[in-house]
Amino acid sequence: MNIKPIIWITPWVMVYFLAVGNEVWAEEDNLLDSCNKGNSAACFERGKKYVTLDRDNKKAIVLFRKACSADYMTACLWGGNLIQGTGKQYSPQWKEASKMFKKACDAGEDAGCFNLGALYYKEGRASRAKKQFKKACDMGNQPGCDNVKWLSK
Repeated sequence: MNIKPIIWITPWVMVYFLAVGNEVWAEEDNLLDSCNKGNSAACFERGKKYVTLDRDNKKAIVLFRKACSADYMTACLWGGNLIQGTGKQYSPQWKEASKMFKKACDAGEDAGCFNLGALYYKEGRASRAKKQFKKACDMGNQPGCDNVKWLSK
């Protein structure tokens, strides 16, 4: 027995999908407009959508850089991670990522200190890594504390 599914879409269903799609596009346009007007949170939110929905890391990095330069620390973390992933040890990308992580760390973001420690460790700078992990630990970051113990052996 060969059963073929029947797909039946009424005009009302099509109108619904078009309306919902237009709302999503309008929201994305609003985020970009707000970002271009200096709203760093909007830059970050649109950057997240570029990463998660559009799979466009290049566009996301541009917006994360913009938000990070406006002191939106979460964007520094996301941007640093993406930028680090585009380079290799001691590359310009890793230098930029380390600056973003350091900015977040200096602003009190434990993840910034942890990420900077991880970057230093991957570059073979264990003593510098340990200092950053210690900062993260002091801010309550348990993986940072674990890494301090591990590097102290």
